[in-house]
Amino acid sequence: MSADDHDPQGSDDLGPRRDRLWDRVLQAQAAVLPPGAPSWLWDPEYGAARQTALEGLVPHPLERAIVCLRVLGAAHPEWYVGLPLDRLVEPYLHNAFAPELVAVAIDRVIGEPLGLAGAARWLVHAGGAERVPPLHAARQLPLAARWALEHPVPRNRTETLELLARIRSPFVVPMLHEVLAGGLVPREADPEVREVLHLFGDAETFFLDDDMLVRGTSDRAYAALLLARRGERGIRPRVREMMDEAGTADFHALALALEALEAPPERA
Repeated sequence: MSADDHDPQGSDDLGPRRDRLWDRVLQAQAAVLPPGAPSWLWDPEYGAARQTALEGLVPHPLERAIVCLRVLGAAHPEWYVGLPLDRLVEPYLHNAFAPELVAVAIDRVIGEPLGLAGAARWLVHAGGAERVPPLHAARQLPLAARWALEHPVPRNRTETLELLARIRSPFVVPMLHEVLAGGLVPREADPEVREVLHLFGDAETFFLDDDMLVRGTSDRAYAALLLARRGERGIRPRVREMMDEAGTADFHALALALEALEAPPERA
């Protein structure tokens, strides 16, 4: 996605604001790399040489996986906006390491801010949750999902709910109930980040439902839909209450939820 595609506040200072964002991210990523990282590590034209350089900078596989997670944690806060090093590291964590090693690396960094941010981005956005061994996932996914469901970027929260819709871990239903009850409140982005978030499109959520793109749905309404599809019939009164005050996007999701709740239970 290009920053040049969106500029609701005018184009006069678009370039400087975008450049400040890139500089901030590049500096944060460079700070977690060992000294001597070449500047062309962020240049996709160098192709496979960048991976070779990364492996030379951090020869030990576990330490390299840890560095990769921190690089992702230092990336742009909107997961679907990626710089070249992000786009190198996300698949590299999939392809260059055994799943058990990446899981150990996540255990090592998930207690620190950059490590948790990078772990959440890789587990949720990059699909790493499908590779983490179950015993590790049972510890890591609840931490990463809770952090991501309080993320200031709406689309990141929706991606997290999309992940929760696909997995059957015991923590999922209680966490969805917490979202529905409004118990997970998005964090405030710092002012410098808020200044540039709009450069990458509207801050609305969107998800696909039966191949139809649904825009603008709140976290609570989406959580209601996911709970309804898991047979949580006790939420019916809350869904009806929410429908009374819902806007168009939320009403659509809540109507789907109510349809699922009122459908006759499937016979075994």
